[in-house]
Amino acid sequence: MMELMLLVALAVLIVSCAIRYALHRPSERFPPGPPRLPLLGSYPFLLALNYHHLHRAAARLSQLYRSKLVGLYLGPLPAVLVNDHETVRQVLQRSEFDGRPDLFLARLRDERYARRGIFFTDGDSWREQRKFFLKTLHEYGFGRRSDAVEQDLVAGLAELIALLKDGPVHEHERAVVDASTGSALCPQVFFALFSNVMLRMLTATRLEREDQAVLYDVGHCSLAFHRQGDDYGLALSYIPWIRHVLPGPSRYRLLREVNQKANGVIRSLVEQCEQTYSEDDQRCFIDAYIRELRRTGSKATSGSDAFAFEYDQLIIGCADFLVPAFSAIPAKLGLMLERLVAHPAVAEKMYTEIDQYVGQARLPGLDDRTHLPYCEAVVREALRIDTLVPSGIPHVATADTELAGFQIPKGTLIINGLDYINHQEDVFPEPHTFRPERFLSDDGQQQQLALEHDRSVPFGAGKRVCAGESFARNALFLTLTTLVQQFTFSMEGRTPDPEQHLTGVIRTAPDFRIKFTAR
Repeated sequence: MMELMLLVALAVLIVSCAIRYALHRPSERFPPGPPRLPLLGSYPFLLALNYHHLHRAAARLSQLYRSKLVGLYLGPLPAVLVNDHETVRQVLQRSEFDGRPDLFLARLRDERYARRGIFFTDGDSWREQRKFFLKTLHEYGFGRRSDAVEQDLVAGLAELIALLKDGPVHEHERAVVDASTGSALCPQVFFALFSNVMLRMLTATRLEREDQAVLYDVGHCSLAFHRQGDDYGLALSYIPWIRHVLPGPSRYRLLREVNQKANGVIRSLVEQCEQTYSEDDQRCFIDAYIRELRRTGSKATSGSDAFAFEYDQLIIGCADFLVPAFSAIPAKLGLMLERLVAHPAVAEKMYTEIDQYVGQARLPGLDDRTHLPYCEAVVREALRIDTLVPSGIPHVATADTELAGFQIPKGTLIINGLDYINHQEDVFPEPHTFRPERFLSDDGQQQQLALEHDRSVPFGAGKRVCAGESFARNALFLTLTTLVQQFTFSMEGRTPDPEQHLTGVIRTAPDFRIKFTAR
């Protein structure tokens, strides 16, 4: 009898502890949300609500709990999902939310699993490195209007037009363009276009068409990384030991391989710059970094999380700027072309505006931007409706604070629902309708761009705003207007369907072929 009573008492204790564990909240006024489970926390509930699109699962939780903030656990880490336009803007502007969580998905990019780079780090090391990277890259045209950058883009566009009109010449081009049909594989056909521009800033080198196979190779690696991750860093980030047990299903093996391959290419570029380095001739960003590295004498690659000017930081930092150029901007361009195929009247309005102002004797340039308000509105609407990074990059609270009446403890992950707020109906009426006119006003004579109507947040904001926003906007405007001027578009094999989009670290369309027909 006594043994039975002890077993019952033990069972009650275990159940009680399990309930307390599941319902535990990090603070008294923490936002409402689902319970947590051992190891993965509340992550399984997100997967159950929408396995393929976690940002939609987060939106569903906001509806279920009738709260614009939802509190939960991702593995052992407390997290808050923010799904409200004004509240997200608060988060992005407040310094106590500028931290970055220590996610294994970011660590696996480094040879020694250390925190490196600019986009996934924080603290004093991040501030020093971010300042140097942005200031120095700015000198070479990044983040501002630059004639040299525009010339490189135009040169790349001329190569792209020749490839699409005349067909492939080199083996790596034949893999993405079918000479018999004139169709191109998207987004792969754009891998070399934007990365070559970033390459010039970083290394002072631009690869000609016959040498661009390496750009396509790294583009494939970059796209795989972007597709195989997820909005919140995968279960791999919260129980990293799973890589030893399930290296394939956890996606660790693939993610590690593609990152190592891309880093190997970047490392070889750094070595080439170092072999020809001269103190008297600073040619590019890598030269500037090598000079600072030698000046400070911090060549070591210790693998510790505290870092300064060192080779591993240079490799991962360059990857932070190159990887989006390899695959993120091409992926966004693919989504834009999908929208134009689905809305041919929009493409024709763009063509009419371009033809009236630019004509056919030259390609569009950035100087034409203010005279092409409809084209600019199309770019802005495409950035809004297909938010490239649906949940942004996670932030972390660096101090105990409050948000929208809730207590947010230090160390809490903050997941901003960028896709949610870009479709918030009280901000954007008919949010799921592709309507560039929402960003235009009519003065009675002609349409004008109405920037005050654009409250979308496709690139984040504040200190953590996407460093490549200016470059991406300029590159997308130039490329889209050039393609519309030169070609009409049609898709092979399927019709555009946003419901088929893939959500990883970024949103992409499944690989598709688009036929470019010369006008």
